[in-house]
Amino acid sequence: MGNKVLYKTNFYFNFFEKNTYPNIYTSIKSKVNTIPINSKTLKDIELEDFGTLIIELFPSYLTYQVDSRYAFDLQKIFRVKGYCITIGKEKSIEGYLKTYFKPNFRTSMRRRLKGLEKCFNVSYRMFYGNIERGEYDYLMNELHAMLIRRFAQRNDQNMALSRWKDYYANTFELINENKASLYVIYDDAKPIQISLSYHCDKILFLSIPSYNIDYSKFGLGNISVLKILEWCIVNEYEVMDMGFGAFDYKVKWCNETYDFEHHLFYTKSSILSRMLVFYISMKTKLINYLLSKKVNLYYHQLKTFFLGGKKSDLKKFSKEKVDTNSSELNKCKIIYPMKDNSFAFLRRALCDFLYTYQENVSKVENQILKITYES
Repeated sequence: MGNKVLYKTNFYFNFFEKNTYPNIYTSIKSKVNTIPINSKTLKDIELEDFGTLIIELFPSYLTYQVDSRYAFDLQKIFRVKGYCITIGKEKSIEGYLKTYFKPNFRTSMRRRLKGLEKCFNVSYRMFYGNIERGEYDYLMNELHAMLIRRFAQRNDQNMALSRWKDYYANTFELINENKASLYVIYDDAKPIQISLSYHCDKILFLSIPSYNIDYSKFGLGNISVLKILEWCIVNEYEVMDMGFGAFDYKVKWCNETYDFEHHLFYTKSSILSRMLVFYISMKTKLINYLLSKKVNLYYHQLKTFFLGGKKSDLKKFSKEKVDTNSSELNKCKIIYPMKDNSFAFLRRALCDFLYTYQENVSKVENQILKITYES
């Protein structure tokens, strides 16, 4: 059977980023409401040309119907755990938080949000269905810069950076077609947190969030999830999907986990097809086992030790208030790190100070702050 032995495709990214799915499935539905999702099948895949079809990363909160015209057998393999927020019938963010989160978490979120809005001139904007090209270019470049700084700080790699040209080329049209969005938190006119998401019916996939690490004390990652979830509730979305990767914010916010599965369609009568499925199955299970033993973390630690890691631009510092009558002030000049890029290296220290003392940045010139960096 078939001219080619194997065809492999990634369901998850194609489904959300391109609104397509392989035509081995006749329909895709959400388990939340069982209504077929309005996406298109990949017509360019001729299934009869393949002896084995591997569909990677199918989320278990979706259901599917297989085209009965094709004599494939199916084996499903668990790959990784996913995290999502099933919104339910809540009508407000306050009601949702009260239903799903403990008082100490709600108190912490209110404190961080209040602190951010007290210290800075904060505004929020969702770009969905309409964005100008100049605004798009600016925000995507800012998001790219945030990702580079954030993952240099983490000394880690990021899959989005390796595919950035594709994201940049495709997302502008998707936003204007109501298939993607950029949610932005601003300090005055400066973006300090940006989240790229994809939309499919009443599912929002939070794909690429990042923030300005100078503001890290304020918990911008959690604040952005809160604000995007609020937008989803107002717009009657059913699922806010955060994908895989057990980051702290996902574990905190999710009220449901699900399985990512590999769907292996194969021809039982073909020895070669059965051998391929057996090999892929064993390989996937081995990867899962090694990840459960944190072998990937040890590998990155060894790689960093021998080859060195990415260098973060953040400096370690200590800070203290200085008496306004101090003779030290005669040796100093007044600087404005938030406005003067030549003093950008001071911004994180200043933001930490504002967070600690809950002072608005516009009044900081009335406070004398001494910052000492470690060499």
